Amino acid sequence: MNKKYLITSALPYVNNVLHIGHLVGALLPSDIYARFCRAKGRDVLHISGADVHGTPAVVGAQKEGIPVGEYVDKYFALHEESIRDFNLSFDLYGHTHTELQTKLVQSLFTRLDEQGLIDERVMIQPFSVDDNMFLADRQIEGTCPKCGYEKARGDQCDGCGELLEPSELINPYSTISGGHNIEMRETKHLFFKASAMEPALRDWIDSRKDWSHSAISIAKKWLAEGIRDTSITRDLSWGIPVNKPGYENKTFYVWFEAPWGYVSISQAVQPDDWADWWKNPDCYYAQFMGKDNVKFHSVFFPEHELAVNDNWKTVDLLKGMNFLNFEGAKISKSTRNGIFLSDAIKDAPADAWRYALMASAPETDDTDFTIQRFADIVNKDLNGMLGNFVSRATKLSEKNFGNNVPAQINDCLTPHWPELEQVLNAKLVELTDALEACEFRKAVTALREIWAAGNEFMTLTEPWTLVKNGNMKAAGTVLNECFQLIDFYARVAAPFIPDAAQKMQNIFGAKNDLSWPGKYERRIKDGVVFVVPENLFARIDADKIAEMTTKYVRK
Repeated sequence: MNKKYLITSALPYVNNVLHIGHLVGALLPSDIYARFCRAKGRDVLHISGADVHGTPAVVGAQKEGIPVGEYVDKYFALHEESIRDFNLSFDLYGHTHTELQTKLVQSLFTRLDEQGLIDERVMIQPFSVDDNMFLADRQIEGTCPKCGYEKARGDQCDGCGELLEPSELINPYSTISGGHNIEMRETKHLFFKASAMEPALRDWIDSRKDWSHSAISIAKKWLAEGIRDTSITRDLSWGIPVNKPGYENKTFYVWFEAPWGYVSISQAVQPDDWADWWKNPDCYYAQFMGKDNVKFHSVFFPEHELAVNDNWKTVDLLKGMNFLNFEGAKISKSTRNGIFLSDAIKDAPADAWRYALMASAPETDDTDFTIQRFADIVNKDLNGMLGNFVSRATKLSEKNFGNNVPAQINDCLTPHWPELEQVLNAKLVELTDALEACEFRKAVTALREIWAAGNEFMTLTEPWTLVKNGNMKAAGTVLNECFQLIDFYARVAAPFIPDAAQKMQNIFGAKNDLSWPGKYERRIKDGVVFVVPENLFARIDADKIAEMTTKYVRK
């Protein structure tokens, strides 16, 4: 039996449309890894979805003047559209407002409560006199006491990244009414005794071997500060109801319940055997997210899994991406800075964005992404290196040999053949190792060098010159090798650019055989009928760059 691979991408909030930061930070890395694992014949469950509970949805619905359920449905539909547009191969992109999620979270809470890990405490919470309600974390903003950022939220400051309590904010105000008439009043809440799990959590984190550097650094920073008991309920109507007498008007804190959405979404797509992944110690679990989510997935979620003590699968590989900035500024849904996926797909095909973003993946540091960088990558790598190779090889062959792959004549082989094979196999090892380790920029570099090796082979052998000189057997032998390369390119590029990979496979009328190669293989038989494809990619010219700059770059 093939080893099972559980692959999850962080659940983006449903309070706006998705942007390229979501794509490069979590959704796309998980998709590339899942496609790679499937191509290697692994048994994969790949899921993600929208986090739809908590304050962001409530605030968003209030701003738009519509019921919160209608608001969630609206933006979830836009999420789903982007998932389809960018060929993200989730087994299911679900959400957390389901009966499965409610049943799961409430049962887990009951188990924790029975184990003595839930505590009732009276808290002092902000109460808006103008709104006549307690304010949830994201319904109150003010000045951060640590960095001075003036729009810090009640749970976190986006200026410095520090977690906050609402009472720490300076000059707080309600995001609902804008009123500053805020009083700190008593309210009763439930706490998870996280401090009781600190020894087990430390041992567990120390045992992690495959986390990214940023992920392990963030987790250990939290451990160094000490694990504090955390409130897991909120004075909020939108969310999963708390199943405990006296708390009927409260819901569970979104970061207590949302990560369990991975499980409930898995239950929805695999109702009979979801436990083969989530209760299987031999399953390999990989999570992908931006660095702002790492603290919750490296501490909050696993401490709950460990506390429940019911054989839940914890993460083996945690890939935390740094931030992708856009044209020198932070990508932000609230300020509309950046490129949103619903717009991006109108300016370039999904494969162009997928490849260019992963070539710019912010794996070690925050990275600035620009329209010019996007155009340069597409023009040089996708159009200039890959697309032109496929176009030249197929058109030259059709013109001089018809629509059958010309034969390869052994007597016409030169030292270029073994040299090519040696380079391709070495680069394939680099590409495979990089994808196994989820080091995506290394993977893109190796993929680019595979394409470069094929272009160099064509340049050195000059099939056009062989045709001109009447040496048709030698020309046919070279072009035969070019067709082998096209087939090989399709297989190794498929996790990154699935549409283009399928177009390359379709050249031969082949079925969808994009299995991962163990070595460079020559699978295309002499005489196979082929078709000349349309150009795989279009060049992004100066006019298009100017148009996109005007459209996306804030003045």
